[in-house]
Amino acid sequence: MNRAKKLSKTEYKIMQVLWQSKSPMSTAQLAAYFAEHYNKEWKASTLATFLARLIQKGLISSKREGRVPYYHPIKSQKEYEQDGAQGILDTLYDGSIKNFFAALYGGTPMSEEDRNSLKEWLDNQ
Repeated sequence: MNRAKKLSKTEYKIMQVLWQSKSPMSTAQLAAYFAEHYNKEWKASTLATFLARLIQKGLISSKREGRVPYYHPIKSQKEYEQDGAQGILDTLYDGSIKNFFAALYGGTPMSEEDRNSLKEWLDNQ
C-alpha cells in the first residue's frame, strides 16, 4: 500500500488549511491566511516550495485558472492519518494490532471498562 511520507510541521499546517477550505486556494490566498492567522509572512517562493513538496508527496494537486494555480487536497485528512497509523503499525509491530496493544499496556493490567470498550469496538469491525 502506498504510504504518504511524513509531513513537516509547516507542511501539516498547510494541509490543515487546505483540508478545511471549501474551495481550492492560490498561493496568495494561503499566504494571506497564514499572515492573518499565524502572523507568518512568507515569500511566494517559500510557500511554492512547500506546495511543490506536498504535490510530490501525493497529497495535493493544482489546477490553473488563467495564470494562477489553485491547490486542493487529493487525500483527505482521515486518509492521511490512517496511512500514518498503518505505517507505524507495520513498521513497529509487524502489522499486528495485538503486538501494538501489548506494547501500549506494557504489562499494566487493563481496566474492565477498557476491555469492554475495546471488545465492543472490535465486535463492530
